[in-house]
Amino acid sequence: RITIIRKGRTAETGTLNDLRHLTRTSINAELATPPDGIAALPGVHDLQIDGDRVRFEVDTAHLDAALRQLTRAGVRSLVSRPPTLEELFLRHYQDDLTADGETAR
Repeated sequence: RITIIRKGRTAETGTLNDLRHLTRTSINAELATPPDGIAALPGVHDLQIDGDRVRFEVDTAHLDAALRQLTRAGVRSLVSRPPTLEELFLRHYQDDLTADGETAR
């Protein structure tokens, strides 16, 4: 079990899999045709398109829609990476870090 404490209080608690819904999944894909419409999907962030290759992060709640859009373009290869423990932790402290003038990873 993991417990994230923020400002002296429990912010979240659960297993790593339980807490992964709190952040984004990273997607790298090579497609048969250039992707269309991915940028307009809700929950898609940091989209990079280079010809038939795409990279982006997607909120867990919108992962299914993003994968359906990729499938329409013909997936040749796909790498999906769930958020790490560090990414889950930083999600809870990002506001504090940016308020202090630091850049969160």
